[in-house]
Amino acid sequence: MLETHRGMNIGEAEYLAVMDDIQEVLERHGVDPQTRQEVLGITYSLKDEILHV
Repeated sequence: MLETHRGMNIGEAEYLAVMDDIQEVLERHGVDPQTRQEVLGITYSLKDEILHV
């Protein structure tokens, strides 16, 4: 993740917007709430490897 996002200077607002988009797509495709929460948790756990690197 670090190498992929290095130099992109992704900020908190951009990161949260993508997380919202991911959740919206999962809901739209009928993914169950537990799985959506798991995906959200995984996405959030990668925050330090994506923001401002």
